[in-house]
Amino acid sequence: MKTTNLDIIKSLNEIIEEGVTRYPVPVQKGNSIRIKNAIVRKNKHGYHIFDLTDKEFHEYSHSLATALALSHSLATNKYDNIQKIKYLDNKLSKYYNDAIFHKYTFEHSKDEVRKDAAEMRYDIAIEECYRVKEQIENYLFDK
Repeated sequence: MKTTNLDIIKSLNEIIEEGVTRYPVPVQKGNSIRIKNAIVRKNKHGYHIFDLTDKEFHEYSHSLATALALSHSLATNKYDNIQKIKYLDNKLSKYYNDAIFHKYTFEHSKDEVRKDAAEMRYDIAIEECYRVKEQIENYLFDK
């Protein structure tokens, strides 16, 4: 019995699909990312999380890290983490918007005092973004 490349590729795909459904490993497939039975899709406003078991929309998130953390929590049945992750996503979005505002202010302001204050606030907002994103990643990587 002679195996062809197509047979080998088919059996490898079957092994990968079986592993993906058993373990919560992110796999990018087309324009979406799958984690077990959860799918993350990007749209122009953020990321949508769908569940394949009930084929319904479950959550919305502003950042990819949050979307992956939410879908990981759905895939591993850790539903108590979802509200905490959504709260962190809202904080991340707030600090990100603050950073954009303060950056624009210190780039376009003519008043030196206002520039200095905006630059300081920009640095604070960026640091908070990194801090909150690290907290979100703790949910994603089960630290």
